[in-house]
Amino acid sequence: MPLRPILIAVTLAAALAAAACNDHSLSLTLTPNPLVVGLLDRQVTVHARAVAKGFGSVPLSSVQFAAYTGAGGLIASQSEPINRSLPASPTGFVVDKDYTIPINGAAVALSGARYIIVKVLDPGGREIAQQRLDIVVHALKDLPIPTVIHEATPSAQP
Repeated sequence: MPLRPILIAVTLAAALAAAACNDHSLSLTLTPNPLVVGLLDRQVTVHARAVAKGFGSVPLSSVQFAAYTGAGGLIASQSEPINRSLPASPTGFVVDKDYTIPINGAAVALSGARYIIVKVLDPGGREIAQQRLDIVVHALKDLPIPTVIHEATPSAQP
C-alpha cells in the first residue's frame, strides 16, 4: 500500500482542521435602539454587547462611528483605535459594557441625524461586526411641563 496518498490525506485533514479551529465571528448589539435624544441632553448612555464565537481569538483594531441623515447622507465620521483581542469560544465569549457619550441634543436635531452606523474592524481593515443605531429626537424629553389639568375635587351631592 503506497504511503504517499495516506500522508497527503492526513496532511490535508490536519490543515482543514486547523483552519476550522481558527474560525471566529463577532456580533454586536447596541441598546437602547432607537436612541431617544432630548433637545437639552448633553450625554447619552449606550449599552454594547459583543459576543465572540468560534475558536482562538478575535483581533480588533478599531471602531468606526458614522452619523447619517434620513436620506443616507454622511454627517460625520470618527474612528477610535482599540487594538485588542477577544477570546472566542464555541458557546460565545460575552463582553457587556456601558458607554457614556457626550452629545448635544439641539445639534443632533439641527443636523438632521437619523442613525449611527457602528463598525468593528480587524487589523486588516475588514469589517467584523456592524450595528445600526437609530436616533429619535424628542423635543419634550426631560422638559418640566406644568400641570394644566387638575383633578376636580368631589363635591357633596344634594
